[in-house]
Amino acid sequence: MFWFLYNLLFHLIYLIMLPHFLWRMRKRGGYRKGFWERIFRVSEDQGKALSDGRKLWVHAVSVGEVQVGMAWMRAWRAEHPETRFLLTVNTSTAHKIAAESLDPRDVLLYPPVDSPPVIRKLLRHVDLSALVLVETEMWPNLLHQLHRRGIPVILLNGRISDRSYRRLARAPWLTQKIYPLVNLFLMQSGGDAERVRNLGAPPDAVKIMHSNKYDVAERAPAEEQKRRTCLEEMGFLREPATVLLGSSTWPGEEAALARIFLDAREKHPGVRLILAPRHFERTHEVEADLRGLGLTWWRWSALPAHPPAAPEPVPDVLIVDTTGELKHFTGFADLVFIGKSLFRAEGQNPIEAANAGKAVVTGPGMANFKRVMEEMRAADAIREVESEDDLRALILDWLDRPETARASGRRAEALVAARKGSIARSVREIGSLLASVHVSS
Repeated sequence: MFWFLYNLLFHLIYLIMLPHFLWRMRKRGGYRKGFWERIFRVSEDQGKALSDGRKLWVHAVSVGEVQVGMAWMRAWRAEHPETRFLLTVNTSTAHKIAAESLDPRDVLLYPPVDSPPVIRKLLRHVDLSALVLVETEMWPNLLHQLHRRGIPVILLNGRISDRSYRRLARAPWLTQKIYPLVNLFLMQSGGDAERVRNLGAPPDAVKIMHSNKYDVAERAPAEEQKRRTCLEEMGFLREPATVLLGSSTWPGEEAALARIFLDAREKHPGVRLILAPRHFERTHEVEADLRGLGLTWWRWSALPAHPPAAPEPVPDVLIVDTTGELKHFTGFADLVFIGKSLFRAEGQNPIEAANAGKAVVTGPGMANFKRVMEEMRAADAIREVESEDDLRALILDWLDRPETARASGRRAEALVAARKGSIARSVREIGSLLASVHVSS
């Protein structure tokens, strides 16, 4: 009766939300491009690849989760070289990043909608050894169907935000049904572990790890230097230059940083502003904000490969309007603001900037990285501000006292180095589980 009522409600809500999904398909091409894969209608080549040997399925939602998932896949394959993966991702940006580095033996798809007929169709065509969910997503029908077939499910790098926990705690009729269907919970912190146990996870299935995202943070010095050199040759970076980077910014944050930049350069003419919106589709909105403040800009995607004979007038701001390149700009920035944290509560990942040894600042909304923020605060490796005025005061202080900013960056880099190793531990834990479970073909 539970599953009948759940699916009745699920499909009713899905029909109500269909206009929203269609709007997103029109606005963001990835939803339209991968639509048929979401009901498991795949191409002939994809079908052949899916039927070629047993697959270990890894599901990741967006860019951050994909980076963790692919890092774990590489570590797993180092121990189990015969493994072939099915990787599913939700967003077009994550799909693009995954496609660029996926092993030819593996298959990349958008995930199937959590409807029993679609899930059963996938399971008839794909021989699965296990499903590894990265961080958060729990699909009731998928978990139910895998459990019935004895296929293990693992939550990797698990976390539950304050908002999600409050919402899930109000639905014990759901969580007490689905959480016992997961065989292993590898959680980011003791608090996350306690939450999944409260929601119904078997206590002996829950283990505590540090965030796998510490392991994912890697630099590519050659790529960083390539971009720095390009901007130096174009005249955007003039010595001495101090680079303020808005990392994965959201609406309102670009304008706030631009206003702060205008104030800062009165005293510090060498300060440069680089904005990397979380969704590059918003570039026109960012340009409108800059235009309203009387600022000029370049789009990174429009810069020539080599400096022109007659260089253009150097603008005030650089907009990074491409995907998968943010970490290369982070590598040569000096001061980094973490987006979606000043006016929203779902701040982006600060670990990449910390790993690069940068002075890192966020707004108050960092609920999605609660444990990481606790660790960074304890190490005095991050600063948090409550408002645009507070952010302005901190940026001006760092510009006045650059050694203070550099010291904060050194503490951040040391913290990340000390926290690496969770992915290797996750490989061992999952390996032990799968060695003890027999999945019939």
